[in-house]
Amino acid sequence: MVVFGSANAMGKGSKIGENKVQLTLEEIAKMLGLERFGPADLVITGVSAIEAAGEGDISFVTDRRHLSLLDKTAASAVIVFEGIEECRLPHIVSPNPYLSFVKLVNIFHPTFRPEPGISQSAAVSGEAQVASSAAVGAFSFIDAGASIGPDSVIYPQVYIGRNVKIGRDTVIKPQVSILDDTVIGDRCIVHSGAVIGSDGYGFINDKGRHVKIPQIGNVVIGDDVEVGASVAIDRATFGSTMIGSGCKIDNLVHVAHNVTVGKNTLLVAQVGIAGSTSIGNNCTLAGQVGVAGHISIGDNVIAASKAGIPRDIPDGSVVGGIPAVSIDEWRRQVAGIIRLPKLMSEVRELKKQVKMLTERLGQSES
Repeated sequence: MVVFGSANAMGKGSKIGENKVQLTLEEIAKMLGLERFGPADLVITGVSAIEAAGEGDISFVTDRRHLSLLDKTAASAVIVFEGIEECRLPHIVSPNPYLSFVKLVNIFHPTFRPEPGISQSAAVSGEAQVASSAAVGAFSFIDAGASIGPDSVIYPQVYIGRNVKIGRDTVIKPQVSILDDTVIGDRCIVHSGAVIGSDGYGFINDKGRHVKIPQIGNVVIGDDVEVGASVAIDRATFGSTMIGSGCKIDNLVHVAHNVTVGKNTLLVAQVGIAGSTSIGNNCTLAGQVGVAGHISIGDNVIAASKAGIPRDIPDGSVVGGIPAVSIDEWRRQVAGIIRLPKLMSEVRELKKQVKMLTERLGQSES
């Protein structure tokens, strides 16, 4: 194992939160490709939520429900939705004000980028490849056969195993573990505490004793994927656990061995997906959804929070409940549960009345 590199790695870079950007309203409109209404030379020095905005800030409103905020805000300018009748403030009209505002946030507050180089306290194998424009932070470990692409950032205390491949402009936050043979694409972000490539949960019973099944596959993650804090993505038993390009995985999600997740799918906090299940493209699994193993979920599926999915779900379905059913059926079930206490009270009252009627009938017959 070889230790080498630049003392400056992670020691320098633009300050977090520092904003020295100043743009005129005209410059902002041109950057966004949108129409401006108001003084072209109005100087904008920051971005802020409309309630907290002050002089020099630009903010946004997304629809008519928030128009009253325009009369109260101290913002110097706003981004507004199409079709607005009037606005007392200098403004820019956008078909998607929030998206336009997010673009401005990235301009006024660019992401911190450490200078390229390898910290002297990092341990990097002589058989690993680190691009000259990449940065590797203090006390990180990069094993033999691993490669780190151009402009990527490995923050301090990251473990990168043998033969791991990390693409261009990918950011690995502190205390991430990326285990042997994992492949991560370009422009990905992996947040602190994530473990990618841990062994899948595989055992076979031998006369009452659980024997570990070797997990000799890997994990393959596409481009533009974001992996939240403390996420676990297990390596495949054989083959690959696959995360498609554009997926966004929230904190505390578990993806088991041999799972395939399609492109641009959202996995919200505490989702759990059991082994060998396939999730389609452009799906949304809301918080705490549980998915059984060896099933298939189609494209464009939405699962409401805490849904339990035990069987295949076709394309375009919206489901909820345990076990998951169509969202309309689930709503009827929930409505029934809400009405249940009143219904039980009514049943008790009816039972009393039936008993009274029965007693009266008995007395009249005698």
